[in-house]
Amino acid sequence: MPTLPPPPLDASTNGTLPTPTPPPTENYTIRRSSRAPIPSTRLERQNEIGTNIIPPRPLVDVTSVVEEPAWFAPAYDHLKNNALGTIWTDLVEKWAEYERAKGWKFVKGLPAKGRPEEWQKWTSKARWGACNYTRVPNIEDVADLGIAVTKWVSSFDSTDFGKTGLLGMVALLTLMVWWGTAALVPSSWNSDSHPQWQELVRDLSNRYDTLLNEVSVLKRSQDNDYSDEAPEDKCPRMESDGL
Repeated sequence: MPTLPPPPLDASTNGTLPTPTPPPTENYTIRRSSRAPIPSTRLERQNEIGTNIIPPRPLVDVTSVVEEPAWFAPAYDHLKNNALGTIWTDLVEKWAEYERAKGWKFVKGLPAKGRPEEWQKWTSKARWGACNYTRVPNIEDVADLGIAVTKWVSSFDSTDFGKTGLLGMVALLTLMVWWGTAALVPSSWNSDSHPQWQELVRDLSNRYDTLLNEVSVLKRSQDNDYSDEAPEDKCPRMESDGL
């Protein structure tokens, strides 16, 4: 192996070899956080060992308050037609209560097949998803609309009646308020479809009674589950032996 020549002498150091520069030293000081220390729960967890304590889970309230969507208030005001009688206003209130209980959940809409054309023509003129309730269709043939609505409803399955949101049962109720309002005005050439309208209103009212009862039963079930999970000490206790 060849021998390397010595480094050249530096005149500024009087012929001596230059002093090597020591490598920089790293700072091994432990970095400490400026945040406040988190209290330890170790002692509490140790005290729970052997006590069979089940931490309670938070209760889910199915009727919890959810922010009301923008479409609901105009639709509700439009449906609340007192001229149609208490049988109709009671149905609207049940619908509104169920919508609130379900949080106005936006789901797949009602069946499009067989839906009366009046709904499509009206919603096609909506701007930014907001329907204009001041310009509703003029129903010329009331009986024809009634037949179309009744035939459409007959195609529903049981789950359709519980659909909420902008594409849910509000579509059917809007068509029904147009039908019911137009049927209030008698016509010499138009057959009276008001009895059929009332029959459908009663049927929907009964369906909403069932839906609201299911919501109530679910809420009571959740309340009972929460109460059953109250902490209970199940460790065996030593009986006194009289000593």
